[in-house]
This record gives sequence, C-alpha cells and structure tokens, in this order.
Amino acid sequence: MHYFSLESNGNECMKLKNSFYRRKTETVARQLLGKKLVHLHNGQRLSGIITETEAYLGLTDRACHTFGGRKTGRVKSMYLDGGHSYVYLIYGMYFCFNVVTRTAAHPEAVLIRALEPVEGISQMQELAGQQDIKKLTNGPGKLCRALNITKQQDGLSLLGKEIFIEDHLSIPKQKVISRSRIGIASAQEAVDWPLRFYIKDNEFISKK
Repeated sequence: MHYFSLESNGNECMKLKNSFYRRKTETVARQLLGKKLVHLHNGQRLSGIITETEAYLGLTDRACHTFGGRKTGRVKSMYLDGGHSYVYLIYGMYFCFNVVTRTAAHPEAVLIRALEPVEGISQMQELAGQQDIKKLTNGPGKLCRALNITKQQDGLSLLGKEIFIEDHLSIPKQKVISRSRIGIASAQEAVDWPLRFYIKDNEFISKK
C-alpha cells in the first residue's frame, strides 16, 4: 500500500495521505521519523525533518489528554479522524504540535518532539530568538516557536495548504531508538511505556 500522494505547489512534493495516519499510533510515531514537517508561513516554507516523536494511546493511556474518554474544548481535535493537527498550550507559554491518528472513535495522537531544521532557517532563528541551530527545534515548544505554530493551527487537515507532512526519508528499524516518554511522572503504569522514538545518533533531539 502506498501512503503518499503527489501535491504540486510550484515544487512537487509528496504529502502523507490520511491513510498513513489512520493506523496504529505506535506505528505512525515510528514511521514519522525522517518525514518533513512543513508550515507555510507568510508564503515561506518553514520545515524540519522529524527526529523524535512520542505516541499517546488515548482512552487507556494515563499520559494522554483523552484518557478515560475525557472531552474538553482543549482536546476536541483529538476526536477528529487521523490526519489532523492537535495543538495545545503548556505552562501558559509553549505550544506543542501533535498528529492525530486512527479514527474519531480512537482519540490518539503523536507528539512531534524534535526536528532537524531544513527550510527557512534564518526566519526560524528570528522567530525563536535562537541562533544556535542545534537548539532551535530540539524540543516540542521550541519547534513550535521556530515554525510559528500556534493554536491557530489546531484542528487543521494535514492534507491542506498551510501545515502538512511530506515524505522524505525512511529510517531503518535499527536506527530507531525507543525509550519511555518525558514529563509524565504522574501517569502511573504508563510512565515506563516505551513510546518515545528518536533517530539514533541524530544531533537534533531533545534528550538522549
């Protein structure tokens, strides 16, 4: 099965199809590594290669915002079908970008934790107030600031013109490291689930 569709916006690129996202969340989290997240901001492509992700497994995952069927205004985008964005605010300061997976009946998502900057780097440095390229997008809040992703991008289709993910690299299984997720100390039995994935030896991840 092919999970990519050809889109042309001046340059030809391969956007991930909805069918890519509507699979098992852990699988999507692994296979997003090496893909390119793009935000078209003021006509310019701001993008980076996805180097680190975390899977959140919905109703049975105490670390997930929809655990137990929780429904609030904050999480309504997680109840969309896979292939939409879910953006939330943490600490009243930082936005985090997530990819909604599976179907509306399974409110699950993948957090994009880190990117390797590719396009629009000088603009990203200006937006983030950070000149060190290795510190520009090595965290979920940092990458949102650099790509100017805010709550305005919440609930958007990832097949749209504003924010989307392109096929780029396929990372071999032996190059994918899995570890427990970060910052979920109160998640009880879910604390140690190995649902954080990153590219081995990549310098643009949040934490080894």
